Amino acid sequence: MESYATFCKPQLTRALISLRLDKIYHRAAGNFLYYNDENNKEIPVLDLLGGYGATLLGHNSPFIRERIKRYLDEEIPVHNQFSIKKPAALLAERLNELLKEETGTHSNFLFCFASTGAESIEIALKSAEFTRNAQLEELGQEIVTAIAKISDDKEIALTEEQRQHLQLGENASIEEIKLALAAFTQNRLDKKPIFLALENSFHGKTMITANCTYGAMYRHYLRRMKIDTQFLSPGELHEFASMGKKAHDIFNSWLWSPQEDNNQIILTKKPFRVVTAFLVEPVQGEGGIYPLSAEQIGEINRLKQILGCPVIADEVQSGSGRCGFLVASSDTGLDADYYVLSKALGAGYVKIGVVAIRQESFTPGFDVIQSSTFGEDDFSCQIAHDFVNFLHADQRYLLKQVTQLGEEFRTRLSILKEQYPDVIRDVRGKGLLWGIEFHDVINSDSYILQNIAVQSSLGYVISGHLLCGSHIRVAPSGSAANVIRVEPSVFLEVEQIIRFVEALSKVCLAIHHADAGFIVAPLLGKKDLTLSTDYRRMESPQYDGREADYKVAFINHLISASGIREVDPSFSIFSDEELELFVENSTFNLATKPFKAARIRSGNGKSVEFTLYPLTVTSKMIKKALEKNDLGRLRHEIDVRITQAASDGNTAVGLGMFTSIITNNGKSLKNTPISVTTGNALTISIGIEALQKSIADRDMVNMRIAIVGGAGNIGSVYAEILGPQFQEMVLIGSNNHGSLKKLDMVKYHIYKNIYEQFIVNRMPVTEGLAKRIVESLSTMPVDDLIDKENVGMEIDRYLSQNYPAQTFIYTSQNISDIENCDVIVCASNASEAFLSVEKIKERAIVCDISVPHNLSDEDILRRTDIKVLRGGIVQTPNNDSLDPRVRAYLKEGQIYACMAETVLLGLEEYKGNFSYGNISVTQVIDIMTIAKKHNFTLSDIKENSSL
Repeated sequence: MESYATFCKPQLTRALISLRLDKIYHRAAGNFLYYNDENNKEIPVLDLLGGYGATLLGHNSPFIRERIKRYLDEEIPVHNQFSIKKPAALLAERLNELLKEETGTHSNFLFCFASTGAESIEIALKSAEFTRNAQLEELGQEIVTAIAKISDDKEIALTEEQRQHLQLGENASIEEIKLALAAFTQNRLDKKPIFLALENSFHGKTMITANCTYGAMYRHYLRRMKIDTQFLSPGELHEFASMGKKAHDIFNSWLWSPQEDNNQIILTKKPFRVVTAFLVEPVQGEGGIYPLSAEQIGEINRLKQILGCPVIADEVQSGSGRCGFLVASSDTGLDADYYVLSKALGAGYVKIGVVAIRQESFTPGFDVIQSSTFGEDDFSCQIAHDFVNFLHADQRYLLKQVTQLGEEFRTRLSILKEQYPDVIRDVRGKGLLWGIEFHDVINSDSYILQNIAVQSSLGYVISGHLLCGSHIRVAPSGSAANVIRVEPSVFLEVEQIIRFVEALSKVCLAIHHADAGFIVAPLLGKKDLTLSTDYRRMESPQYDGREADYKVAFINHLISASGIREVDPSFSIFSDEELELFVENSTFNLATKPFKAARIRSGNGKSVEFTLYPLTVTSKMIKKALEKNDLGRLRHEIDVRITQAASDGNTAVGLGMFTSIITNNGKSLKNTPISVTTGNALTISIGIEALQKSIADRDMVNMRIAIVGGAGNIGSVYAEILGPQFQEMVLIGSNNHGSLKKLDMVKYHIYKNIYEQFIVNRMPVTEGLAKRIVESLSTMPVDDLIDKENVGMEIDRYLSQNYPAQTFIYTSQNISDIENCDVIVCASNASEAFLSVEKIKERAIVCDISVPHNLSDEDILRRTDIKVLRGGIVQTPNNDSLDPRVRAYLKEGQIYACMAETVLLGLEEYKGNFSYGNISVTQVIDIMTIAKKHNFTLSDIKENSSL
């Protein structure tokens, strides 16, 4: 597994692991694949995927295996290139006979051999372009010859249109006209060819075939190759087929051909073909299993005649018996010039592709330039020949069996669709090629299912459920993720069809019930569930019909995986460990749907629509990313959500919890289209208010406060606002070089502020450190601080010299200096808890606002005398609340301060970023003023971790 991820398909492996499709199959026989589970027990899996249609005879067909053994014993040639290939000739002769019989064609076919379907489609396109090129060469030579025959004594009558095309003036000479005609002819003939294909088409993954495949994921990155493929919708196909000559003029082109008429040269339009070929799948497989209707077939035939281009029937998946015929288009009336076969033609053993070209569409010489190292090898051709004969033996018994089993699928799946019309959108197919299309679950009452819809992974999750829960193997269509594709072998038993439909029925019931837990359970190892539970929500509208006055967004993440139980109650069946596994596996795709908006009103009646744009990662996962400095993907996901929030009409976005740290307090975000805030200013303000409330019954002015992480932005703001109210303050920094210097700068800044507020500006001073400092400075000569560059440093020097026995603001790198402190504010950025409870004073108050926390939950339990708070919670003015599924530790009417700040910015129609980068005391005061204006107040003291 690790080697496959390392050396083969790293991203695909992650996806397979996330969906529990990461089985290692060691054996295959008939309708089953086998793998060993974690107990080394062999598990049989009913394979309804069949190599995407390649194993029509099942795995390791005994009939073909015996033939293979014989050929190996006979030492049949494999590499005998540049010789007469008898097995290829016999296979071609047999295919020619069957194709003529099925399609009603009288002329013969010529055959080109390859190894894969995509290679074969490419050969068909090359052959069509080879023919078109030959036609253009002939036409070009005809025009060049006609131009050369124009003598100087002839008169050439040019219309205004012709002069414009040739870029000639009225007095152009004969020679100038001839040169212009030659250049115009060459320029037109060099026009890039056009390929036509249908919407939902899939024709391969090579350079050309990927550009002829409708799904953007296969061709978008090739767009600069400038390969011109035009994909026709059903409506466009009908329109062009009805247009007649106008359609010809839209797609094709023409030349000016000189003709002599009454001793005068006139130019007439000579049309030529620009469309190389029209690629058509009789049954579109990868695009979602769409059998073409009779009407569409008729329109394709008409458009072919109008454009004069060949039709290539891509039978790679639908042919070779998969739909009950050698070619699925044989009973549709499709007028094809090329038939391409592969996949099942190899009988589940060999790699082979065949291009059958109608004789009248074949241009001699193509067979000389076209070759394939493994094409036409005797071994593969002989096995394919045996396969074709086996299919048609006993009066086409196996092909009839394909049709009968196909009708069994049609009947049972149609009944299932009638039972769950809100779940199954459509059932489509032919023979043993079926697709079950599910309705989009974007509006499910399950938030997990909504996210599965956003990630376009419903079909993949269902496939994982069926594999892990029922040992049935299916897969979605690559370009239609809501479509489950079924391509079993012709030896499938009716009981196995019933088994599949019954398992699918349980999935349908779970989707109907919004029971995502039931669907995901097998992927997490739970296999004992029998019935889903109904989790549909019957809610009355929360708000009146009026739109909110403002819209703001908030980016958050999971505190822990256990929070999913609240978000989606169907996940209550899982343990914490299982939920962690689910979240970790889900990181392959982090796309999410915004959560249902809450309406939060100001005290003045204005309202804000508050929408969560969540990240489905946990705090624990983010901590690991921070430790490894592996933040690129998370930052990208935050950028995506901000862009989406802006396009949804939000005017501000808040970065909640760890998202502010991931983005370096917003500074790593580039060119944000809306206002951004971390919410740190109001978080500090409410945290200070909560701390003050906690010590309201104590004598603050006689208490000692420590700020752990005092050199940091948050710690320094706490120190500046709170410190002057206490008797003494200790600023504690890390052991890093330069930490003490930073702490001193904070100390100097606080001294300066006290001096300016209470001495210079004569504001009234009450108690605490501020009063002590003011009183101590009263003996200082007034002139000592005039014109001083660093007033705070001068004050510190004066206090140290004149009051050596007193402590005002003490700086330290020793964490033990918290010992005698009554209040400890933790604001460091340590990666894990490091505070020792043994050093904390009895009955001390610890305000731990660090992320992650400096004091561990385990230590808190050991010291019940310590009062711990983690900030404050905001009360909304009108008791408005978040949806109960995302409240985490909040009660009704409460929101976190960082959320409240985002709401307030919306109410204030604030332009620009607010709590962005470093926070200042001024910002803290300003946002508190705004909060009071709108009546957002402290609701509760936060004692539990919200991270």
